[in-house]
Amino acid sequence: MRILGTIAVGMVALLASPALAALPVVSESRVSWQGCEFSIKVLQDVEQAYPYPQTLYRISVQSAVVSPATCSLTPNTLELGTSKLMPQIAIAANAEGLAVAYSFGEYIRSVGNWVRLRVYRLDPSSLGIYRIAGLQASYVPANGGAGMPGATSLQELTLHPGYIAVNGTFTGNSVTEDPATTPWPYPILQGSRFVAIYPDFFTWAPQSPRIVTF
Repeated sequence: MRILGTIAVGMVALLASPALAALPVVSESRVSWQGCEFSIKVLQDVEQAYPYPQTLYRISVQSAVVSPATCSLTPNTLELGTSKLMPQIAIAANAEGLAVAYSFGEYIRSVGNWVRLRVYRLDPSSLGIYRIAGLQASYVPANGGAGMPGATSLQELTLHPGYIAVNGTFTGNSVTEDPATTPWPYPILQGSRFVAIYPDFFTWAPQSPRIVTF
C-alpha cells in the first residue's frame, strides 16, 4: 500500500474554531473502546464559489471520554477533508487501533460524479495520523486510450485480526489505489462491487491492498 502521508500529532484541528464547531451535523457514526468514544461526522458548510455559493461538506473525527476509569485520552477534534458531494463515512476500533474511512468527490460536467475513498489509521490517544490509504475507480477503454474517472461508494469498514477490509460499490471497470501504484491503462475488472483488504494495516510494515471486484 502506498502511504499518502504520515503526519505528526500536531496536525491542525480546524474544527476547534467556534465557527466550524457550530456547523450542522448531517451524518455521524460512533464507536466505543475501553471507555473512550470516537466519532466521525459530516458537517454541512457553504463555499463562496463563483457564480453562486455551493454546499461543502467537512469530515471530522472526535474523541471523548466515557469512562475515566479506563480511558485517559484528552478529547480532541480533527478535520480530515472536505467534499462537494455528500460523503459516506465509517469508523471502527479494536485492540489493534482506530480506523476511519470516508468518500469525497465532486460533480464534473460531461463526466458525472468523481468520488474517491480515504482510509486512515489514527492514534486513539491523540488522533494523530499514522497512515492514509486511498481507492479510486476509473473507466479504462479496451484499447488503452484515454479514460475517465469513476466513483467509489463506501459501504463498510471492518477490522479483522491482522487486516482491515473496506467494501462498497463502484462505477467504471477498474479499481486501484489512489494515487495508483500501477501505470495506465489500469487492469480492467468485472463487476460493480469491491472489497479492498489491507494486510498488517496497524503495523509499521504496510502492504499493498488486495482488491477484489464482483
